[in-house]
Amino acid sequence: MFENRYPLFESGRLLKIDMLNELRDYPRIFIDIMLKEYCDGIISGCSIDVENDFLIVKKGIIKYNEVIYILKEDTKIKYECNNKFTIVKVKFLREAIDKDFIKNCTEFYLDDELELNENEMELCRFQLREGAHLRINYTGFEDLSTEYDTVNIINTPYSTKSTIGLSPIILKMFGRELIKCNINEAWDITFATMCIQNKDAIEKDIIISYLSYKLNIQEKDYSNEELYLYLLEVLKKQREDSGTNNNHKRGRFKKILID
Repeated sequence: MFENRYPLFESGRLLKIDMLNELRDYPRIFIDIMLKEYCDGIISGCSIDVENDFLIVKKGIIKYNEVIYILKEDTKIKYECNNKFTIVKVKFLREAIDKDFIKNCTEFYLDDELELNENEMELCRFQLREGAHLRINYTGFEDLSTEYDTVNIINTPYSTKSTIGLSPIILKMFGRELIKCNINEAWDITFATMCIQNKDAIEKDIIISYLSYKLNIQEKDYSNEELYLYLLEVLKKQREDSGTNNNHKRGRFKKILID
């Protein structure tokens, strides 16, 4: 049966262990039920910012191997120029048990090894040139893949209820730029609206279905980078079509002389 129990702490009453257990277990049970269907990856937050010589990982929730990890405070990571592609990785440490707690912890570190170990996850990557500083203020959708001095979040695994997908930041940028192309097809309007409004990652199947319709690609599993490049192709074609349509519109209203 469904139930909702909340312990009553009142003057003169004994503090029972069952009452403390209820307070301990309720938040954990609630989180487990809400996030059980999500795959491993970033569920919420964990966005990246840049401040001077530091990368800042914002508060958020991440899932790995069926365990929920919560980053309660923004965390600073110092970065340096090494003229190599560098990945900001989160490493999931072995479970530790002491007399009071079971601890599942992580650590952040920078690595120029592009391959991920089984217990690692990518938060972002960059290639910094000497004398430059990292930036994250993108000028547009295409700027997300700029090779140098730019925080790249394309490969960051965002969790959905099926497989990992693209960051909501990327999809929101795509949706906003697509809307500016004076779209009128139902597929475009629906997908662009979804990208703009969704705060969470969109299911990869939906993105692939949209790309299959627009570009006639095969419906199969694609990497985040492949999805991004296909979305960029859609945007470029839409801009070209929009420009062509605008030219037609500008030439429509001409005088016609009838003899």
